Amino acid sequence: MKQVSSTAQKHFGIWLGVGVSVALSACGAQTPEPIDMPISSVEEVEKLEQVVDTSLPLVQQAYSIESEKVCDKQGGNWKKVGRQQAYACVLPARDAGNKCNDSSECEVACVTENNQMKAGLKTSGVCLESTDLFGCRAYVSKGVVEHTLCVD
Repeated sequence: MKQVSSTAQKHFGIWLGVGVSVALSACGAQTPEPIDMPISSVEEVEKLEQVVDTSLPLVQQAYSIESEKVCDKQGGNWKKVGRQQAYACVLPARDAGNKCNDSSECEVACVTENNQMKAGLKTSGVCLESTDLFGCRAYVSKGVVEHTLCVD
């Protein structure tokens, strides 16, 4: 098999491009204009095209979102969270503030209205307002207060 020089390959590519443009012009088609949008990487394109799997639990949906545009599209708030102040999408829970006895009854979690409640007490809680799990919260499980958990 005969090797083709890189110069010959380059010239072939140029002539192929010219031939396609001429063929399109002859058919009355316009050659496409170059897109004047700076995209520096494939990852950026993928972030813009991300589809969120809405069959996942709300917290998993939020943590799967990788860009502000996708977050906005999902009705979320792109903000810095936690001690490291990393950007994340915070999605609102539709059942925020509803009474609950267990996190299985909420989109995000069931928490006490007062974080000062002692663990082991029987109580009802309220459904958390969003997927922002940072801070200190006393969770309610099967109508009983669990130990306060702090996430930073």
